[in-house]
Amino acid sequence: MLTTSSAPPRLSRPLHAEGAAQDIERSAIDARVLALFDNASLQSQVRKLDKVELASVWRLTQQVLSRQSAVVAEPLSSFDVHRRVLEGLAGEALLVSSAMFLSSLAEAEKFFGLSFKTIKARLGGSLDSAASERAMRAARATMTAAEVLGSYDAARAYMHTRNFALGGATPAELVKTSDGERIVLNELHAQAEGGPL
Repeated sequence: MLTTSSAPPRLSRPLHAEGAAQDIERSAIDARVLALFDNASLQSQVRKLDKVELASVWRLTQQVLSRQSAVVAEPLSSFDVHRRVLEGLAGEALLVSSAMFLSSLAEAEKFFGLSFKTIKARLGGSLDSAASERAMRAARATMTAAEVLGSYDAARAYMHTRNFALGGATPAELVKTSDGERIVLNELHAQAEGGPL
């Protein structure tokens, strides 16, 4: 079983900030994130939780991540990801994404701007495009951080650490917008090349 301090499955190539390599690695990360969100067993287990707590969702998510191959069938194009986000991700993706980098449902409510009642109502259904996009950005940034930093435990800490290179903000604050996510991913790619974090 994958623990928060264990390393994520490695990508087939190391992350590098060269434009084409960044696009390839991002599409591989996107494929892994969407495979995680689409995992029917994980969705079912999340819906069956007696008490919805992010710690419980994180344990279930870790089990899937530990079995997930680092090389998902085929990297996805940006258009494929865009289409999936517009269609709306599974409602469970909101909790899975939150569990990857947040500790409490109160933090998830604040991050997504949704009440717990609304979050719970989305289980078994679909998210709107705004919530789908935010879930995708948060999971993408957390999975990339885990790849660069070597573990999900380090990635979770990174997501909540103020960073001078990020203008003093935390990555969790920045991934609320696409521009902020780009800043976080650029910083992670610079770190992967040996730059300071």
